[in-house]
Amino acid sequence: MKKNRRTLKERLQYEFDNIMSKGTVALIGLLLGITVIVVGIAGLAAVLSGKDGSYPSMVWVSLMHTLDPGTLAGNETDNLFYIGVLSFMTLYGILVTSVLIGIITTGFEDKLKKLRKGTSRVLEEGHTVILGFNDNIYTLLNELIEANSNHKNGCIVVAGVQEKEYMEEEIAAHIRDFKTTRIICRSGPLAQAHILERCAVDRCRSVIVNLYDDAETIKVILSLTSFMKGKELYRKDLYITAAIAKEQNVEAARIAGEGKAAIIYVNDAISRIIAHTCRQPGLSNVLIELFDYDGDELYFEKIPQLYGRTLKDLLNLFPKAVVFGIRKEDGPHMNPPMDTVLEEGDEVILLEEDDGAFSFDNQEILVEEELIAAESGERKNTPETLLILGTNNMLPLILAEYDCYVAKGSIVKIVAEHREELDTASYRNIVLEQKQCQGIDPALLEELLEDGVDDVLILSSDDVDEEASDARTLMQLIFLRNISEKRNRHFTITSEMKKSDNQRLAAQIRVEDLVIGSNIVNLLMTQIAENRELQALFEDILDEEGSELYMKPVGDYVKTGVPVNFYTVTESASRKGHIAVGYKQVRDGRTFIVTNPQKGERVVYEPEDYLIVIAED
Repeated sequence: MKKNRRTLKERLQYEFDNIMSKGTVALIGLLLGITVIVVGIAGLAAVLSGKDGSYPSMVWVSLMHTLDPGTLAGNETDNLFYIGVLSFMTLYGILVTSVLIGIITTGFEDKLKKLRKGTSRVLEEGHTVILGFNDNIYTLLNELIEANSNHKNGCIVVAGVQEKEYMEEEIAAHIRDFKTTRIICRSGPLAQAHILERCAVDRCRSVIVNLYDDAETIKVILSLTSFMKGKELYRKDLYITAAIAKEQNVEAARIAGEGKAAIIYVNDAISRIIAHTCRQPGLSNVLIELFDYDGDELYFEKIPQLYGRTLKDLLNLFPKAVVFGIRKEDGPHMNPPMDTVLEEGDEVILLEEDDGAFSFDNQEILVEEELIAAESGERKNTPETLLILGTNNMLPLILAEYDCYVAKGSIVKIVAEHREELDTASYRNIVLEQKQCQGIDPALLEELLEDGVDDVLILSSDDVDEEASDARTLMQLIFLRNISEKRNRHFTITSEMKKSDNQRLAAQIRVEDLVIGSNIVNLLMTQIAENRELQALFEDILDEEGSELYMKPVGDYVKTGVPVNFYTVTESASRKGHIAVGYKQVRDGRTFIVTNPQKGERVVYEPEDYLIVIAED
């Protein structure tokens, strides 16, 4: 059998292809090598032409004619062969120059294209990495930019499957002020190790996984934990923050994270917030105040000067900070018993303007005993009526949470296009009434509201896209507001919306609470990415066990109609085992929420005002 021989032409072509694939430098080297050979041959031909001069000098003359075509004009014309050799070298020089310019230009363009694609490795340290580019990115970036505002040279690396130029243009269009933070974009498949290497994940301080799909999120978490195992990490406490939509995927995400991932169960968090908010108008605004970086935030502060003091002693020591609780070795304790002692190594959980911005005053606190309200009997929890318009996959979670807080016999009316299969036997306090209808018009709403509805909750639909769902919600809000004004009916309205862009439109209808799930989850993710310890505290705030945020009539704590400082409010609340966080006032139809007020400032409260407190019930 004959061997399949390769011809010389095939071999040369194969070697040439290999050199071409090595890039610009290899091509320039090839061109230089050919030029050296040609110049050497031309120098030898010049010597053979009979022209006076040594071989090295003839090589030099040939090289000069190659590099400078104008040199040919100064040559003598008595030796035609010699002139022919130099003319050839001049033409060769023009060819070489043209090819060289083309190679350099192409190489430069390729390099620029790679740079535009974001393929170079990031050389930052201590930065935040966000894996995934979608509509949530702008909230995440805004919050992280605000968090970095008191630090120099903050850096956030954003990685997405989109082109680097596209991501940069979109970010620039949505965010006007980057303050002290630089945004670096990188492009590529997010679960690949070389992309994580490109983002310098091994040298960052936290990673946020920003993806809509649970399966993709878990895949990226697995890739991150595998990558982190094989690297010597810049920060040993590097961890991952991610959000999971479906309950059955939460445990899988935690297993994939191997203890390095803070997992937020999206639907659980949002449903708890909705359930609390529809009973306590304005509560969603309080939660956003706690979760975002605009204004006051929660920090853990180590203050050795206060060791040995009880929680009750601490509450009024800070003129412009609210004590939420104490962080001990086993984790944060929100509103523990008032006699809990701050021991060595413990930290005070403070709601304050910035990390370390607190000041405390050991002098006599200005508590006005005469303005503290007399002890009143326990308020009776009366049955309530909640009207829910629409349904989605969070409805069972919302009902389960709502059932924990309302009085027995409370009624929940659900009006939607299809009837939900709900486990009614599991509810202790609420009675469900379901009505199936195609579309909700003003006449139907008036009929539904005739039976003395206290609160209305509008849920977004899972069956249509975000814009269509929000458009339907806005229409229902207009109907409800019109009925309230024309019929002089008083009920609170809580609305879930999909997109924050539509919040501005809903605000014109004067809705008490707008719950935008994606925004709240993004706020939680950025807070936890900055301080992982906050996850347990936020879960405590939203959990039915222990203490939660409540709005209680201010008249239960201090006298109304007279100026009173917040030292007095805080002292009165502490005697009930509560922590005063702020207050809610309604003036001229507008709601004002104030958290962490200046304690020395006097405020006149009206009977309809509410105090925002941390309490167990």
